Amino acid sequence: MENDIRRFQSIIDTSHDIVFFTGAGVSVESGIPDFRSMGGLFDEIRQSGNSPEYLLSRDHLDEEPERFVQFYRKRLLTSDKHPNIVHHFIAEMETAGRSLGTVTQNIDGLHTEAGSNNVDELHGSLNRFYCISCNQDYTKGALLQNDVMTCECGGILRPDIVLYGEMLDERVLQSAQNKISKADTLIVLGSSLVVNPAAYLLHYFKGHHLVIINREETPFDFMADLVINQDMTTIIKNIEH
Repeated sequence: MENDIRRFQSIIDTSHDIVFFTGAGVSVESGIPDFRSMGGLFDEIRQSGNSPEYLLSRDHLDEEPERFVQFYRKRLLTSDKHPNIVHHFIAEMETAGRSLGTVTQNIDGLHTEAGSNNVDELHGSLNRFYCISCNQDYTKGALLQNDVMTCECGGILRPDIVLYGEMLDERVLQSAQNKISKADTLIVLGSSLVVNPAAYLLHYFKGHHLVIINREETPFDFMADLVINQDMTTIIKNIEH
């Protein structure tokens, strides 16, 4: 692993326009497991007879809006999760002018909480909510503080995330594509790179170095200059920045 860390350090030191592409693995250290691995979730699914995809789908929202709200409030709306060393490292690189920003598959909002400003949230963010009737915006803080489930107009409040059955925001996709196409180094952290269209964005990378740090192999490993199948927090702790 020492050789991998040295190579990673060298790539960072010689890069000026880094873009970070992050997946669920980045937030594990913050106590946010992958959706499919949430403790107790599968028991709940078996009892209800539904799939994980349905519980976070547009169909669920349309067909059972109150149950949809109860589900996300119980499973997704948390106040005790905070950015970890990886989120802070990424934010520091942006602040130092070494990074063009971040493209993330995560919906936890921890990149922005860590101080990153140029973040393309491909699947939206649980930091934002809005009324499906009048489009009034709400913050996660407002929902937690006031324990509200509906808008002042009586409409259902939903998280500003891309549900199963919905399309990704074209403006966010275009921004992410432009960012990746301008990068001299693309660093993938904690993503299996199997979910499209997010993973397809890697095809727009034309820079010098592709680095993939993920516990498991990915379909893009053959394209990478450096692949590290280790805990990313250990790697970042040993990087000078």
